Amino acid sequence: MKAARERARLLSRRMEMLISALMGVVALFVAYGLWLAWSDPTWIGNFVIEKLALPKPAQLSASTVLLLATAFLAQAGLLIWALQTLRRAFREIALHDIVGAESARLMRLSGVAFLANAIAMILAPPLVSLIVSLDMPVGQRFLAISFGTHELLAVILSGILIVFGHLLAVASEIDDDNKRFI
Repeated sequence: MKAARERARLLSRRMEMLISALMGVVALFVAYGLWLAWSDPTWIGNFVIEKLALPKPAQLSASTVLLLATAFLAQAGLLIWALQTLRRAFREIALHDIVGAESARLMRLSGVAFLANAIAMILAPPLVSLIVSLDMPVGQRFLAISFGTHELLAVILSGILIVFGHLLAVASEIDDDNKRFI
């Protein structure tokens, strides 16, 4: 039993390091994207238009570029918040009791954060298409809606984390009851 708990703590430490590295990569991509957007303001608009296969307006206005950058930063912020919360949950598991109430709370919170990120992923194409179409003539404005495997997997992952956090909370209550009897 003690060996299994130590393996779980070791795995949690490794997951914490992996998530920290992933957060660093995401932060580098965000910094690179912001640098590109700063040096070439039309880059972010062209990147989003190409990524979502949207019709390209003749020219993107400064307000459109600013709105696209804001949408990009909001989604990146949600992802970093979700990863940070998950990293804290694994850190709690690695440092303290594996089935503690705090690790359960953080695991559920990370599931909620990933769910918020999944919702942002689902809402991003319509929002971005509306922003891009602001620069189009009145008769050519559009709304693009898409839902793919990435969004579905994000919703499933968030649900798994929420359920796992709930299971950790139940296990924590059982563990506390067992400690009182002994």
